[in-house]
Amino acid sequence: MLALARAHAANRAASGDARAGVGDVRTRVLERGKTAQRVRVPGTVDRSPLPFPRPPANRPVRSAEVPSLYDDGLVCSTGCRPYGAEIGWPLAPFHEQHPIRAGLNELRPGSLHVGVDIQARDGDAVYAVQPGIAQVLTASGPNARVQVGNYIYWHINPKVQTGELVKPFDTVLGTVMSGYGHIAFSELGAAGEYVNPLRPGGSVLEPYVDRMAPVIGAPAVSAGGQVIVGAYSPQSFVRRTTYVTPVLAPAALAYRLYDRHGTPLTPLEWAFRGTHLLPWAERWLIYAPGAGAPGYGCFATQVHCVPNWVYRAAGGLAPPLPYGLAPGRYRLTIYAWSWADNKTALDTTVTMTADGWRPIGHVPSELFQLPDYFSLLAPVRARAPSAGTALRNAYSGPR
Repeated sequence: MLALARAHAANRAASGDARAGVGDVRTRVLERGKTAQRVRVPGTVDRSPLPFPRPPANRPVRSAEVPSLYDDGLVCSTGCRPYGAEIGWPLAPFHEQHPIRAGLNELRPGSLHVGVDIQARDGDAVYAVQPGIAQVLTASGPNARVQVGNYIYWHINPKVQTGELVKPFDTVLGTVMSGYGHIAFSELGAAGEYVNPLRPGGSVLEPYVDRMAPVIGAPAVSAGGQVIVGAYSPQSFVRRTTYVTPVLAPAALAYRLYDRHGTPLTPLEWAFRGTHLLPWAERWLIYAPGAGAPGYGCFATQVHCVPNWVYRAAGGLAPPLPYGLAPGRYRLTIYAWSWADNKTALDTTVTMTADGWRPIGHVPSELFQLPDYFSLLAPVRARAPSAGTALRNAYSGPR
C-alpha cells in the first residue's frame, strides 16, 4: 500500500492537478484517508473519483501495435451467446445501458470476481435474460442467488421458486437486497465454467458503450526485473444512485521491452488477460500487495468509493524483465485494455547495469513473501512457456 501511495504522489507531481481532469469543473474529496480527484462534467453526473490522475506519459496505442484483448484464440473469448438468450439488461429499462460497478477477475477476499456487478437501487426488480426453469441456489444471506439457464443473478431476494417457468423481461426473479445497491451477473459456459458476460458477440448486455481508455501509473522496477504498476479503467457511462459508479480494474495488462532504437526485445508479455475467469490460485501472480476493491461497507455508506488496483506487470504471470542484456538504456512499454477493448500505453526508460536493472520507485519486500508465490510461479511458467526464453532464463529474484 505504501508503494502505491508513493507512486500516486509521484504521478500527481509529474502531471499536476490542473492537467489531470476530464471535465470543466473540478473539486477535491477525501476518500479512505487519501486524496482522490472528483471531476464534474457538464450535462452529466459527477465523474468517479480517481485513484490517481492520468499521467501525461499515457498515450494512445498505435495501429497494430498490440492485438485486441479478445484475439487470443480461446473458445468463447468472443461469440458463444447461449441458446435462447435475449439482448438486454436484467434491470429495467431493459434496452438502455446500466452502469457497471465491477468486472470479471477483480480481486475479492476469497475469490476473483466471477461476473460483472450492475449498479442498481435496493429493491429494484431483477428479471431474467434467458427463458428457462428457475433454480434458487441460495435463498437468503449475502450470496442469495437464482439461476435461470446460463445466467446467475446474485444479491437478490428471490421472488420465484425452484422449478418455476421464467420468461425473459417478464418474470420478476427477485429484488435487489437492502444495502447492496447492485446485482452480480454471472454467465456459465457449456461446461459450467464462468465466462466473461461482456465478450463481443456473446454478451446480452447491450447496449454497452465505453469510450474511456485505461490509465497506467508510474511503474516500480526492482534490480531483478520485477515490475509493479497501478492501473485502472475509468468509464464513460457513469450514474449516481446511492453512490457514483466507480472506476473498474483493467481487463488486461501486458508489457514489451524495446531497445533504444525501438526494436522489440521481447514478445508481448501478458501480465493477465481477462477473456475468461482466471484461477484463484494465481491471484498473487496477477495482483501486487495492497490491491483491492473498496468493499461492501464503502458502497453501502459512501457516495464515492475508490479501488486500489496494483499489478505485477513483470515477474508474475509475465516473466521478469530480461536479465542477460548489455548494460544500457531500454524502453519498457506497459499496455492496458478496458472491457470495451480501449487501449493505453505507457513508455518508461529503464536501465540495465552490471548489477541488474536499476531500481525505480519502491518494490515492497512483501512482493516475495506472499503465500506459495514461488511454488505457483514454476507451474505457471511450465504451462505457458514464453517466447524469448534465451533472453529470459529462469526467474532470478531480487538482486
